[in-house]
Amino acid sequence: MIFASELEAYNKYVAYAIGKGFGVRKSKTRKNDKGEITRRIFVCNCAGYSVNSSDQEKKYERPEVRCGCPAFIKFKVENGVHEVVEYVSEHNHEFIPEHQRQLIRCGRMISNICKGVLVDMAKAGIGGTMAYKFLANEAGGSQNLGFILRDCQNFLQSERSNLIEGGDCQNLLNHFHSMQIQNPMFFYAQQVDQEDRLTNLFWRDSLSKFDYDCFGDVVVFDTTYRTNKYNLICGPFVGVNHHWKNTLFGCAFLSDETAISFIWLFEMFLKSMGNKAPKTIFTDQDQAMAKAIRTVFPNTQHRLCTWHIGKNANQNIGHLYNKPEFKDKYFSKLMYRCRSEDEFDSTWRKMDEEWGTENNSWLQRLYDLRYKWSSAFGRDIFTCGITSSQRSESTNNVFQKMAAKTSSLVLFVHYYEEQLKHMRETEGQDDYSSRGQPTLHVMHNGILKHAASVYTRAIFKRFYDEFLQIVSQHISSTTFDGLVYEYTLTCKEIQGEHIVKFNPVDFSISCECKLFESKGWLCRHALHVLNANPSISVIPSAYILKRWTKGAKQGYMNDESHEMSAGPSTSNRFSTLMQNAFEVMSLGAQDENTMRIAKKNLNATVAEISSYNSSVAITDGASDDNDNDASLCEMLVLDPIQKKGKGTSYGRLKASSEKKRKKTKKIIPSMPIE
Repeated sequence: MIFASELEAYNKYVAYAIGKGFGVRKSKTRKNDKGEITRRIFVCNCAGYSVNSSDQEKKYERPEVRCGCPAFIKFKVENGVHEVVEYVSEHNHEFIPEHQRQLIRCGRMISNICKGVLVDMAKAGIGGTMAYKFLANEAGGSQNLGFILRDCQNFLQSERSNLIEGGDCQNLLNHFHSMQIQNPMFFYAQQVDQEDRLTNLFWRDSLSKFDYDCFGDVVVFDTTYRTNKYNLICGPFVGVNHHWKNTLFGCAFLSDETAISFIWLFEMFLKSMGNKAPKTIFTDQDQAMAKAIRTVFPNTQHRLCTWHIGKNANQNIGHLYNKPEFKDKYFSKLMYRCRSEDEFDSTWRKMDEEWGTENNSWLQRLYDLRYKWSSAFGRDIFTCGITSSQRSESTNNVFQKMAAKTSSLVLFVHYYEEQLKHMRETEGQDDYSSRGQPTLHVMHNGILKHAASVYTRAIFKRFYDEFLQIVSQHISSTTFDGLVYEYTLTCKEIQGEHIVKFNPVDFSISCECKLFESKGWLCRHALHVLNANPSISVIPSAYILKRWTKGAKQGYMNDESHEMSAGPSTSNRFSTLMQNAFEVMSLGAQDENTMRIAKKNLNATVAEISSYNSSVAITDGASDDNDNDASLCEMLVLDPIQKKGKGTSYGRLKASSEKKRKKTKKIIPSMPIE
C-alpha cells in the first residue's frame, strides 16, 4: 500500500491495530546524507523491553506491557510518500478485548469539536470531570467518545498552561492593556519591586465605574482570602445595588498588608473613580488599613464589619462567645441593640462584672474601637445595612469558591470576570422583575402605592414590612412648639419609646431610631405619623433615596460608561457565528428531513469557505497579528516568587492570636537553622 503522508500512513495502521486489539508506537527512522527520512517503522506497543532507569520509587507506576512483540510495519519514504516494504503480523501476546479497545492510547484523540466544548465549559466554571460526563452522555457512552477522563484533564491543564506562557503577570497585563485599548474607560495600575516583579495590582472595568457612580456611597473592602499560587492577598471592593444585591467596584492583589500598600491601593481606587470618595467604608480590624483610610479618605466614615468581629470573637474568646447566655445577652446586644452610648457603657460594665472580662486584652482593644462597630455609635451613618453578617459572608463565599493554591492570576481574573458578568445578568433580571407594581394587600393607601411605584421589589419588601408595623405603634403624647410637632410613640410589648419630630410646613420628619439615616427608608415610627396625617398621600421626596429606586441608574449613563465593542476580532466573529449555528442545529434536529437540509447546506458552506481560503490570500490573519502586537503591554513585569509563608494556609487568613497559639505548640530547636 502507498500513502501520501506519514500522518495518513500512521492513522491507517492505528485504525487497523485498534480493530485487531493492540496499540501502535512510532519506532526507528533512517535518513540519507541530506537528512531526509528514507525509512520509517511503526511497531506494536508491546515491542521491545522496558529498562528501569532508577530504583527510586515513582509517584505513578505504569503497568509493564512490553514483551518483545515482533509485529511491525516498515515504509520506504520518497518525497513524503510512504510505501509499505515489509510487514510482520504475528504477535506474542493476547489482544485487548473489544470492550476495552477504546482505552488503547494511540487511538485516543480529542476532536476539535470536543476541545471547543471543553474550553467553553471551563470558561463557564464547569470542571473537567463534569464536562467529560456531559460529552460522554452526548456520545452515548464513554466508549464512543474517543478519549478518557485523564485525556480531558490533561488537555484542560495544557490550555491553562498556554494562558500563562511567557509569564503569568505579563499575560495578565497584556489582557488588561487589550481591554483598555478596546475601552479607554477600563482602568488598571500595578506596582513592581526592584527586580520588576509584580507586588500590587488593581483593576476595574468601565461598568464598575458606572456602578460606583450610582452606588458608591458605601463600600466593603475585604482582604480575607489569598487566592493564588503567589500567596498574594485578594481584596475586592464590594457595594450594594438598588436590588439589595452585591456589586463589584474593582479588585486588587496585594503582596502584603502594610500601610504603604493600602495607601497606594486606595489612591489608585480613588483615581479610577474620578476622585469620588465613599461616604462609608467597611473593613476588618487592621491598623495599617485604618491608617491608610485616614490618609486617603479623611472624610469617609470607617466602620468595622460585624461579621469579621464575630469570626474574631469566636477565635479569641471562643470559651465565652459559644455560650448563648454571653453572646445573646451581652455581645450581640453591644453590637446591634444598644440605642445610646450610656446604654452601651452600662451593658459593658455588667458584662465585665458577670463574666470577669475586664482584663481580657482582645475585648479591651475591641472596646477602644467601639465607635466603629457598635450601633450605639454612629446610628446616623449611612451603611445600607451592611452591618448584617449575611452581606460579608455572601461576598466571601464568592471568592472562596475561586480560592486555590495553584490558581494563576490570569485564571483568577477570568473567574472574577465571569462572576462580574453573572452579577450583572442577575441585576438585569431584577430590573425586569421590578417592572410594574406588586400586589398590595393594604388597599387605598397613598403612601404604600407611592412606595410600590418607586422602589425596586427588594427595597419595597423591606419598606412594606416596616409599614405593616405601624399598627403596633401608639402615640402616647404630642407637643407643639408652634413650628414642629413632637410625638412620643410606644409599643405595648416592647419597652422604651421613640421620639418623632414632624414639620407640617415642609413635611420634614425625623425619628431617634435613625433607620432612615442608616438604611435609607422611613421607619415605622415616622410612617405612623405620616400615615395619620390626612394631607399626606405620598412619601415626601426628601425621604426617597434614588439609589433604592427603579430609576437608580437614570441620569448617570453616558457614552463612556458602555462597554465598547472589541471590533471585528476572531473571537467576536466566532460568537456571532455560534449564535446562528445554534439556531440551525435547533431547527435541524426536529426530524430526519430537517437534519438532511441542515447537513446539505452546512456541507456546502464548508466547501465554499475551503475554496475561498485556497484561492484568496487571507488578510484578516495579518490584521489580527497586528492587533495582537498592539494589545501587548509595553511594560515588562515578572511573576512574583511562588511562595507559601510559614504557617500560612490558602483560603481564609487566620487571626494573629490563632497563629500565636499554633507557634506555642512547636518545639524550638536548640541550634539556629539557616
